[in-house]
Amino acid sequence: MDIKMGTRTFLESEVKNSSARQDLYLKMIAVDPEAPNAEERKLQAVTKLRYMQFREEQSSTCSHGFRIEAMKFRGSPPVTDLKTVKSDEEVNNTLALFLGDRHDIKQRLVVRLNEIRSKLDRSHYFKTHEIVGSSILIIYDDTKIGAWLIDFAKTRQVPENTVLTHRRPWVPGNHEEGFLFGLDHLIEATENLHTPVSKDSVAPSSSIKVET
Repeated sequence: MDIKMGTRTFLESEVKNSSARQDLYLKMIAVDPEAPNAEERKLQAVTKLRYMQFREEQSSTCSHGFRIEAMKFRGSPPVTDLKTVKSDEEVNNTLALFLGDRHDIKQRLVVRLNEIRSKLDRSHYFKTHEIVGSSILIIYDDTKIGAWLIDFAKTRQVPENTVLTHRRPWVPGNHEEGFLFGLDHLIEATENLHTPVSKDSVAPSSSIKVET
């Protein structure tokens, strides 16, 4: 399972241009025709920042601080149609489907995620760098489970004398990206999982096929 971390998965430099763009407006209404406000409808254009925030609101990124990008089961192709997994129920059902009835794996995953959080909380490097667009990769088999941080292409050092909490809401200029906010929620969601669910109950718009 690949889980994209943070409440912001784009760099501040990517959204500095405040010009409204028609191509982004067309992309927005293709997803949700009701999303543009009155001014955006009049212009038939939106800024890059507006579009990026709209896109992240379609998943659990903004609400949970993480979104499930993809998962793969033994003997079947990857499941990547998870962009609308957003609510508590959908997120929990997707995690439960991935872990199945492996209560032992769930417990060991919680231990590993807590270990990652503890190390990040103590890291000076982490406090002085924004970790944008990074993921946690989780793999398990019959006997082992592992979880690792991956994807650091958008990691940037913050200005001198800036210390990040990775939990505060982002406003332009503060460099917060919500990584630990998301990790807190991921740990809590994993801890609270109880029973496996049917593949049909993950998300109404997800076409998940699992071979058994």
